[in-house]
Amino acid sequence: MIKAMVKHWRRWIFSQKTLSFWLISSLAAASLFLFITRDDSTNDELAENLPKVEEERIRYGNDPVPFKEIWGYMLRGEEKSFKGTEPVTDIFYFSCDVNSKGRININIKPPKFPKLDGKRRKVHIVISELENYSLMQRVLRSDSSLRDYLIDDILEVAEKFDGVQIDFESVPFGSAADFHKFLSIIKLGLDNGKILSVALPPRRRSVPGDPYDYKKISEIADRVYVMAYDQHWSTSNPGPVASLSWCRDIVRYAAKTIPESKLVMGIPLYGRAWYDRNSSCAIMAKHVPILLNRKTAISQWTFEYGLKISFSDSRDIIFYDDIQALREKFFLYKRYVDSIGFWRLGMEERALWNEISLNKNF
Repeated sequence: MIKAMVKHWRRWIFSQKTLSFWLISSLAAASLFLFITRDDSTNDELAENLPKVEEERIRYGNDPVPFKEIWGYMLRGEEKSFKGTEPVTDIFYFSCDVNSKGRININIKPPKFPKLDGKRRKVHIVISELENYSLMQRVLRSDSSLRDYLIDDILEVAEKFDGVQIDFESVPFGSAADFHKFLSIIKLGLDNGKILSVALPPRRRSVPGDPYDYKKISEIADRVYVMAYDQHWSTSNPGPVASLSWCRDIVRYAAKTIPESKLVMGIPLYGRAWYDRNSSCAIMAKHVPILLNRKTAISQWTFEYGLKISFSDSRDIIFYDDIQALREKFFLYKRYVDSIGFWRLGMEERALWNEISLNKNF
């Protein structure tokens, strides 16, 4: 299973300390000189394999790309990062963790946010377990009292929210049937009008015995959020978090197996920096100008990878989707779906919100 970004959010503080040290060192060496290139040769080489989104580029030009639903994930404790002007219809409050006893904190309350065009934004609670396969196997068993307690907890906390999302990223293959049954029980137990969504890892093809079977889960849930990121992750070789052709393959498969009305494509608002092509950490928009100001920075941009920053005096390398690269993903996804989501609010460049809008029938 891929190492999803959300799987590592608990390590964010540590990563930021490491990044801050690196950035301070970089600034000490900064000068007015910056060598920037646009890698047109790479664009030409990739052109035949890239998604065909010229029609969308022509249709929208420089105008915002409209969507019916725009989701944003928010970490608990970072509510102040939300300004209220963002065209976000649904906020996913991350997260309510499953503890070692298979229980969750039922006392979490939804934060209040400014209305959007006079309408109240929906707030969903995210129930997460990101790395404990053994716990998931025990909790999901149909003959386990732990499952019953967890279901009761989820249904109780869901009463305060507009919806609940299940983000279980460590379900063993042998627990596929138990997981699908668990979701069915949650759906049946929710009050009318409550939305059940499930966050799923990216897939480009069907996988036998997959606990994250797109088709089966879409038959249960009201919405399916595909986490189309972490193509390259914290311990992988360097590479883009979500290259354009990789995203194309994912949305094509997802659109074939999940009804359009239920499918939400996830978009990362973070990039990743590798030190000496080895250890890495996530970066967000505010870090990019500092990195570009290193006097040895070499910046390249392609439709496929977005922004790539390397350095003439080290093996450090960064991949990041700037606004132009994100806009290419908007064009791509607009061909297949009418709903997108972002991991996560607070990581973005504020100008991003000028590039998307809500359908008039919102």
